[in-house]
Amino acid sequence: MENFFRKSVLAGLGLFETTKEKVEEFVDEMIKKGEVTQEDRSQYIKETLDKVDERAQEAKAWVTAQVEDAWEKIKPKTAEQITHLQAKIDALSAELNELKEKLTQKE
Repeated sequence: MENFFRKSVLAGLGLFETTKEKVEEFVDEMIKKGEVTQEDRSQYIKETLDKVDERAQEAKAWVTAQVEDAWEKIKPKTAEQITHLQAKIDALSAELNELKEKLTQKE
């Protein structure tokens, strides 16, 4: 189950990944609009990629904390359910053995 959470988190974080190409397209649009100069292009791209990376790291940390918190909340319940199911299995196994014994005695 922990592996499932980890895969889900990693898949979700794919949304935060921004390629350099997309950032370059964004900056080029800003240049066209006059919001960034051509001379500042490479610096703005670097700063934007740095911010994206920083936000992605923050998001990864937040999501990881949320998943760990959720796991800690359900883990005791899961352990309790496993213990309960094991007791049922043990009782059914004992009952099955009794029935086998009775059938063996009748034969």
